[in-house]
Amino acid sequence: MRSRTKNILSLSFVFILICIAIYSIVPPAESTKLGLDLKGGLSVLLTAKGTKEAPITEDSMEQAMLIIRERVDKLGVSEPQIQRQGSNNILVQLPGIEDPQKALDIIGKTALLEFKPVVSQEEDKIMLGSTLMTGKALSDASVGFDEFNNAKVEMKFTAEGAKKFEEVTGEIIGQQLAIVLDGAIMSAPTVQAKISGGSAEITGNFTVDEAKSLALVLQTGALPVNLEISENRVVGPTLGRDSLRAGLIAGIIGLMLVVLYMIIYYRGLGLITTFALIVFGTLFWGLIAIIGKAFMWTLTLPGIAGMILSIGLAADSSIVIFERFKEEVKGGRTVRMAAETGFSHAIKTMLDADLVTLVAVIFLYLLAIGPVRGFAFTLIIGVLIDLFTAFFFTRPMLILMAQFKFFSNPLLIGAKRETK
Repeated sequence: MRSRTKNILSLSFVFILICIAIYSIVPPAESTKLGLDLKGGLSVLLTAKGTKEAPITEDSMEQAMLIIRERVDKLGVSEPQIQRQGSNNILVQLPGIEDPQKALDIIGKTALLEFKPVVSQEEDKIMLGSTLMTGKALSDASVGFDEFNNAKVEMKFTAEGAKKFEEVTGEIIGQQLAIVLDGAIMSAPTVQAKISGGSAEITGNFTVDEAKSLALVLQTGALPVNLEISENRVVGPTLGRDSLRAGLIAGIIGLMLVVLYMIIYYRGLGLITTFALIVFGTLFWGLIAIIGKAFMWTLTLPGIAGMILSIGLAADSSIVIFERFKEEVKGGRTVRMAAETGFSHAIKTMLDADLVTLVAVIFLYLLAIGPVRGFAFTLIIGVLIDLFTAFFFTRPMLILMAQFKFFSNPLLIGAKRETK
């Protein structure tokens, strides 16, 4: 296949990818999934604290993640992020949530429900016996109201749990049975008779919202390990919009300055760089949109920083190529030959520089946690798209342009042949 044909096919391939990218980007306001710091919401880092009765194991952490995910789903939050970090941390991010405090109360609640007999009671001090049943016997929980229209939580047992509850209440007729949630006595009614039917209720001074929250955590079951909130951060939607606006302005100004510098210093070659940066930016944005839709990945403020830094890397690549091209021209080669050999020599330097950056950010992505991973991820994508753009757009574009006579003008390419 002739070189000209290969270069035209290469540019055609890039054009098709740009069309796909634009299709993924439109509409721009909805295509990119924004993270917590750009959209506002709640970020909670939960740390597991093991005990002798409930040690931290791989299974208990996986089960804790499933329960938290179920609780978050019941909150009705769209696009939540729940990630395991390290051996005993779980990061929960809820973009756009309207009531962060309610979510905070529900997510970290252990919800260990126990039924214990009251052994003795002196004034305010109540002594409890051993646990007779736990919340594992529940099949459902919901909000109800007593005769005074006070909110309460109604519980239903599984078939096995109903049988056990009937046995327990039959053994302690005339005694108080305490319903204990996370170590706190919620109520301690006196058992008047054996209770059959497979249901019970928790009464107290609940508001309707408190009763709903309690019913929700009982529906999802108790956490297998105690989770403590190590860090929580609430980002307001206004702050998120301001952060996004500031990030976009910084990116646009950075891009314009790079383009302006390249055109002033490299003239005609700077125009190729401008088109290369447009290709780079379009493919970058399109890929971010596709990854967001496919893997629920969200763009954060550090991610935007990685994108802006990638613009600099892309401009660096063009500078390396054009400087080598100019050296070839100054050395006496024709413009057409310089375009071929200049890129061949420049690509080695480009690969060395990009591979060093790539290795560093891959390790950063693997070892870092939280927002730093977003920075590393977008930088990895930026380096790969930079290499792709150099091979499939800048190189064929430079070679094709070199075939036009007007491109041989030294003023246009900023290179004069050296006189001997």
